[in-house]
Amino acid sequence: MQSAGTSGPRLLFIEPYLTASHAALLRGLMAHAPARWTALGLPGRHWRWRMRGCPAFLAREAAGVLAAPWEGMVCSDMLGLAELRGLAPALAGVPALAVFHENQLAYPAPGRAGQGQQERDLYLAFSNLTTALAARRVVFNSRFHRDQFLAAARELETRLPDMRPKGLAGDIAAKSAVLPMPIDPDPARGLVREPRSGPLRILWNHRWAQDKAPEYFFAALEALTDEGLAFELAVLGPVPAKPPPVFAAAREALGSRVKQWGHADDRREYWQWLHWADVVVSTARQEYFGLSVAEAVWAGCRPLVPDDLVYPELYPDELRYGPEGLLPALRQLAADPGRARERVYRPLAEGFTWQAQASAWREMIEQTLAKGANHAASPSQS
Repeated sequence: MQSAGTSGPRLLFIEPYLTASHAALLRGLMAHAPARWTALGLPGRHWRWRMRGCPAFLAREAAGVLAAPWEGMVCSDMLGLAELRGLAPALAGVPALAVFHENQLAYPAPGRAGQGQQERDLYLAFSNLTTALAARRVVFNSRFHRDQFLAAARELETRLPDMRPKGLAGDIAAKSAVLPMPIDPDPARGLVREPRSGPLRILWNHRWAQDKAPEYFFAALEALTDEGLAFELAVLGPVPAKPPPVFAAAREALGSRVKQWGHADDRREYWQWLHWADVVVSTARQEYFGLSVAEAVWAGCRPLVPDDLVYPELYPDELRYGPEGLLPALRQLAADPGRARERVYRPLAEGFTWQAQASAWREMIEQTLAKGANHAASPSQS
């Protein structure tokens, strides 16, 4: 349990998966949204069990905290909000803001996982739906995410065997808004991008997970190596207990080109590597905002991202690659690193910082707490 703030409304933050962007949002709200915060967080692992088991666990293990006189609460999509309210009746009337970092209605994406996997996750998909329905306000981290979620909700209604609740997507749309997931560059204070020459410096700073398609990324790097093109590499990002085997194979294959390998626990060190790099690459198969890319862009990296998912919403055409376009784009940059160094990229991400976004998040919390609040999103947030 964490606490912060000495004045303002009494707010409870519940995060069943306290890691990466989920943890970053908690830190940011505690720092930039004045309130008397109390946070309940569980370690960011076993995500399916977190979604299924968190309400029952907290209802027993944190009963006293849940029964306190809260004026409002914030949770992520990992919490079964409706289920928790049933098990902790004191929360039933507490207005809630649900923040969707990702969703289980459209993940794994159709065509990218077996039908059996999608059917196993139908419970988790419906848990996301009931969380959104139980919340007073719902925030998505991009328009792409909101549109995909609502389309998947409509499609899910058609898959239910009978007694289908109608209009769920419309109800959620009426109280939803879009706010970028803010980045916190404070640990980078004082860091600058030094003039550089020499080989292209490539950065990977994503979760070591299959949905980030690391095999596609490393295949491109090995092709550059076979072609005799020089480059240097930093691989960061959260590492699971059992990372995909491609990481160990790539570490051996890339040899001395690797300058950093593994998660940087110290945030200052993490930002130093972001300032070191020339280009940050994403090969994600599923991405709703891309906090790690936004952080690297703020640090001055040239983004090289798919012409797909959320990226067309965030980055201009010339910084995106189409199908089979990663290797040609990297080849061009490796042959002439000056192409990645000639432009200032930070302005693309300045609008994502807490400095730029804090007022919108404070307003969203105020709307959530307001008595008789209108669920409809204001034009500035839609």
